[in-house]
Amino acid sequence: MRRRRGARWLVGWWLAVLLLSLLAAPRAQAVSSFGPRATYFPQTGFWVSDPFLRFWERNGGLANFGYPISRVFYQDGLLRQYFERAVFERHDDLARAGYEVLLVRLGALATLDRRDEEPFRPVAAAPDRHCTVFAATGHRLCGGFRVYWQTRGGLAVFGYPISEEFTENGRTVQYFERARFEWHPEHRGTPHEVLLGHLGRQALAARPVPPLAVTPEARAAGPAAPLGPQPLINHPVGCAFNVFWWGDKPSQDRNERTLDRVREAGCDWIRIQGQWSQLEPEPGTYIFHPLDRIVDAARARGIHVLVTVNAPPAWALDIPPGTPANPASFERFMDVLVAHFRGRVDAWQIWNEPNIAQEAGGLIRPAGYLELLRAGSQAVRRQDPDALVVLAGMAPSSLREPTVIYDDLRYLEELLALNGGEAGRYVDVIGLHAYGAGNPPDTYWPSNPAATPGWNNAPEFYFRRAEALHTALVTAGLGHLPVWITEFGWGTASGWDAWGFGAWVSEADQAAYLVRAFQIARTEWPWVERMFIWNLNYAAISEAGHPFAAYSLLDAAGNPRPAYDAIKAMVKA
Repeated sequence: MRRRRGARWLVGWWLAVLLLSLLAAPRAQAVSSFGPRATYFPQTGFWVSDPFLRFWERNGGLANFGYPISRVFYQDGLLRQYFERAVFERHDDLARAGYEVLLVRLGALATLDRRDEEPFRPVAAAPDRHCTVFAATGHRLCGGFRVYWQTRGGLAVFGYPISEEFTENGRTVQYFERARFEWHPEHRGTPHEVLLGHLGRQALAARPVPPLAVTPEARAAGPAAPLGPQPLINHPVGCAFNVFWWGDKPSQDRNERTLDRVREAGCDWIRIQGQWSQLEPEPGTYIFHPLDRIVDAARARGIHVLVTVNAPPAWALDIPPGTPANPASFERFMDVLVAHFRGRVDAWQIWNEPNIAQEAGGLIRPAGYLELLRAGSQAVRRQDPDALVVLAGMAPSSLREPTVIYDDLRYLEELLALNGGEAGRYVDVIGLHAYGAGNPPDTYWPSNPAATPGWNNAPEFYFRRAEALHTALVTAGLGHLPVWITEFGWGTASGWDAWGFGAWVSEADQAAYLVRAFQIARTEWPWVERMFIWNLNYAAISEAGHPFAAYSLLDAAGNPRPAYDAIKAMVKA
């Protein structure tokens, strides 16, 4: 009875069972390769192969894109090739829709911090015979720039205008989502009166890339295979655990033994769940002492605490579908909770996986989560300004079923776009979830899929899905915020068919994959600050064969599995 009673206080990520059962259905696998046509450009020393060559030829060629200035290489979860004026990226999953190749939105990315400048503000204007007005962005396109846009590819190639014409560095320019137009009066009357800015060169110079990616290729050798992920940096990534805990006092010794294991592994953060329904079962009735015990025990060992708050009580659900709980009630609760733990809890995560319907109030709606984020964040900043506010991590998925589960990437993009990026004002840290199903951390979809028997044909089955999520942050202007991967891991075999991929992960694999995941973050992902392994100790509170226990780094008796020993031995900086 003690275990069952204490289990009410456990971290409750049981919804992941639903998620993975929904994603288990196989899909058609579409893997393609570069070629067979290829052209060598001696001007810069790089090959361009299909489908990039086909796209280059059909959409303006040299005039629109310039020469290639890199080979094809892996970046931000996709295969890319840089040109002087553009960056091409490969989207095999969109090939049937005609979008196998897309251009990076270089114009938008280059001007993220200029949105408040006068030329980038939408204008109130009516179209006339000289100008077209685009309601999508609130900007005009006039004169020679309009002629060039209309005759050289239009929306498909350049995107919408995102500024007015204005003078920059002594030249008349206009920014578009994927380009910058420049007027060159010295070429008046020639086809070169309007030229495109070298945004591709600018983007390539702005970030580290593998040296081999920009080393000219030999014509005689022919086009090389795309270059895969490469180490670029070496920075520390904090080691942390998701920890399950007991709330009854007689079980506190088990909590303390678990926390001792955290320290012995050389990690210094834990993520636990504070379920609102248990902390305030009735309005104004607060039961904080079980959470007090685990928090105080962690701090006594020098362990920092991230508390994820979710699981609302029934009385706080007087809201329309799509809002996880009543925002006013949540804000009042968070005021009391954060004030009670001021100086003891280091970070508060506002909710867990709101892209799952059962976490989102029955209907998945980013605007509903934004209301809760606003309320919770304001309470934290009032009651404990030194505590961090962490955005909820989303459940990995590419499905779009608003009453079941919704694509984590699309959800994040929609959330961050609301009200001009309002969500970004309420968080100090971005939380992401990145699981690998049964696939090694160095594989990725679609260009390097795992050779596993299943659960390998969609991006959410790969650890490197995190790269696409981070790209969405950059696009939203939040690339400066640190990322905490608040859940990641690999499970071994369990007794549940919906988690069948665990059969392909041995205990040795689990250990190697976790260590390799930290290596990837340290050497390729400068934006990751901390990673919370899912999980340390679920096996101690579950029945035999439960899939959560298959992820646990400690066995049912609290003894280390090989993955725990590997994390303990891992270099932490």
